[in-house]
Formats: sequence, structure tokens, C-alpha cells
Amino acid sequence: MHNNRIGIIGGMGPEATAYYYTQLVKRTHASKDQDHFHVMIDANPKIPDRTQAILNNGETPLPYLIESIERLNLLNVDKAFITCITSHYFFDQIKPHAQFELIHALDALNKALHQANIKKIGLLATSGTIKTQLFPKALKDIEVIVPNESSQAEVMDAIYNPQSGIKSGHTEGIALKQLIKAGEALIAQGAEVIIGGCTEVSMVLRTEHFNVKLYDPMIVTIDSIIKGDSL
Repeated sequence: MHNNRIGIIGGMGPEATAYYYTQLVKRTHASKDQDHFHVMIDANPKIPDRTQAILNNGETPLPYLIESIERLNLLNVDKAFITCITSHYFFDQIKPHAQFELIHALDALNKALHQANIKKIGLLATSGTIKTQLFPKALKDIEVIVPNESSQAEVMDAIYNPQSGIKSGHTEGIALKQLIKAGEALIAQGAEVIIGGCTEVSMVLRTEHFNVKLYDPMIVTIDSIIKGDSL
């Protein structure tokens, strides 16, 4: 039985939030309802786009993220995680507002990669995540390979295209093909594993799409919560 009260800071995007709550439920060993975690989800899709804020001086999501933290404070959660990798750019600014353990997904990933003795990863993420060097800063002694300019443009199109992108509900077809192509290019450059560095990317990619293992930082985080690991 899991007695911790778990918070999920989501809405970025809504489908990814629902997906990772479902993964928390599915990955929790339980024989009855009462064996599961008590979960509080604050899914606010009105939070401004993180990549636009970082790259193009768009509206900052920071006050919205803090509001989500404060709502979870009122609900007395024990631990919480954020279902958006790019928003971890603001992690150090929002963490002081949390009256609970706010888990940094890349800390969990760093621990898992070192346990697997991985030295070089291929990263599929938003341009905001790549530009801010979130992964190189968090992953100690691990080389991070990112797509070239044209390939990165395809990754962003796969995420954001209003007609075919994942954020508009398209989890197969063109978007999936674009991500697989970008991932294969990183493997050709020596990536030992592929990292889904955006929740929309991880939501549609599977390990069987590549000849190397696929890591999803959110799943690594969820597993660490279930096991009660200390990061």
C-alpha cells in the first residue's frame, strides 16, 4: 500500500498529463483500489508556452507554475512532479514555494543512466530545452547529442504543427515518422540510448521504434516515486 499523497503539476499538455497519471496507476503494484496512491492533479492548460517564453520573449509561465505549487500546498501532498520537461528551466525558481518534495525529473534520469553505465545519449526535445542546456547541466559526465538544425525543425514540427503535431492530438502518422527519423540520425552519431526529452515525444515513441533503448524521464520519475527512491 502506498500512503504518500502525490501531486502532478500538469496541463502542459493536457493529454500528456492524463497519460502520465495513467502510467502511475499502471506501474503501481496493487491488488485493490486502496493500494494506489492518493493523487492530486493540477492540470492548467492556460500556462503560457514554455518554449515561446524561453526563446521568443513570450509570456512567462512562472507565476502560473507557482500558483499550481500553491494549490498543491493546500492539498498537503507529500511529493509532486511536473509533466513538462521544458518547464524544468524554471525549477529553481518554483521549488522554494513548495511545501513538499518537488521532484526534478532529470535528477531521476541522471541516477538511472549512471546505474546503466550510459555515457552518450541522443536527445529529442523542444528547442527551448536544448538551448537552455537543461540535460547537459543535469546529466553529469554524460555526452548529450542533439539533432542538427533541419532535424530539430522536424522535431518541433512533430510537437507543435496544428494539423499534424502531437499537441493537436496526432500521435501517429507524420509526427511519429519525423521523430523516428530524428532519433535514427542521433543513433548514427553514436547515441547509446534515445531520451524523450519532451513529454509529447515520449508519449508517442516506443523502444521498438529504435535499435537502442528509449528512456522517458517522466517514467523514470514515476518509477522512483513508486519505489520510494531517494534522489
